[in-house]
Amino acid sequence: MLLAFGRCMHDVMSTAGDWTELALLTGKAKEIEGHARLLRSLYFGDDDYEGNVLDMVPVVLGRVPDPKPDPWADLGAKAAPPKPLTLRDRFPNLDTVTEYLKLPAWLQEHHPDLLEKLFWDASDVDATLPDGTVLSSAEAAAARLEVGEMRRQIERIRRDHATDPEAAVGQAKDLIETACRTILGHTGDAGKEDLPKLISRTMKHLGIDPSQVDEGGDPVEARSAKRLFGGLASVLNGAGELRNARGTGHGRSKSHLLDDALGRLTVGLVLPAVVYLIEVYEDRTNNDQAPNFVSKESRLTATHATAGTRVVHTTFGKGTIVDVVMSDGKLDTAVASIDFGREVGVKRLLLRYAPLALHP
Repeated sequence: MLLAFGRCMHDVMSTAGDWTELALLTGKAKEIEGHARLLRSLYFGDDDYEGNVLDMVPVVLGRVPDPKPDPWADLGAKAAPPKPLTLRDRFPNLDTVTEYLKLPAWLQEHHPDLLEKLFWDASDVDATLPDGTVLSSAEAAAARLEVGEMRRQIERIRRDHATDPEAAVGQAKDLIETACRTILGHTGDAGKEDLPKLISRTMKHLGIDPSQVDEGGDPVEARSAKRLFGGLASVLNGAGELRNARGTGHGRSKSHLLDDALGRLTVGLVLPAVVYLIEVYEDRTNNDQAPNFVSKESRLTATHATAGTRVVHTTFGKGTIVDVVMSDGKLDTAVASIDFGREVGVKRLLLRYAPLALHP
């Protein structure tokens, strides 16, 4: 574990400001500033910087030594060995540093072998949900899509699932929204859209709505598919309803409103459901198997998107680009405001993901 943090820190912590920020978050300013070589080796690009980073890993994680046997225990009886510390007791800053570094996403990209060892080990109950494999699959899917907010939501679920079920359910609902908006290319900053409608549009867009099941083949298979797709929609919508009724938000904060077991069940169902949506999305994008999906080859890109261009979105229909905005001139950040008419209205879509094509 310390090696994984060390490698990530060496890559991510590239300025003295990064260390200052981490020091404030972990309360380790004295140790970081007092290290004889850490910041100096960073500044001058010295070869020993990596070793100095490794020295600081247990420090910023707040390592607590294992308890020692009580020397005053009854000498006439065999003293029970001290109970070993859990992972989070041994490293109380573990979650803070993990979230700051975005460790799971970094490992997925650079060291998937370490990601598997750290987060897919079912025996390490302190580092995973009850079904750690599901959580790691969601993290891997989010890392592949390079959606930063999705990765942060999953990391917060990891942090809160055991101690704050209301917060975990709230993040699960947000994760559903982020995944659906990403699949549709919707930026999510143009007003709040009804979650059931968003889920329905996404499933129809992917060709997995119960109404889209082909009943011309095996009737047993068709019936099973309808039930499974209906169950998928129920899980996603149910998580949203539970969050609104019992999760965080709407002025609630830290009040214990949700049964712990129900919170774990909700998160445990939402994660594989989101993974499934992303896997279907990737499959459709790569193979263009769904009749209503725009392939990568024919997808509208930022280089061809200008005000007045007529386009077609596979879910929203025909529209006209109103304007295109991008950050620092980077094409992969281009967001187009598109007027889809009276029924749909104006949508802001991230062109990197939006299933858009030029209107023929």
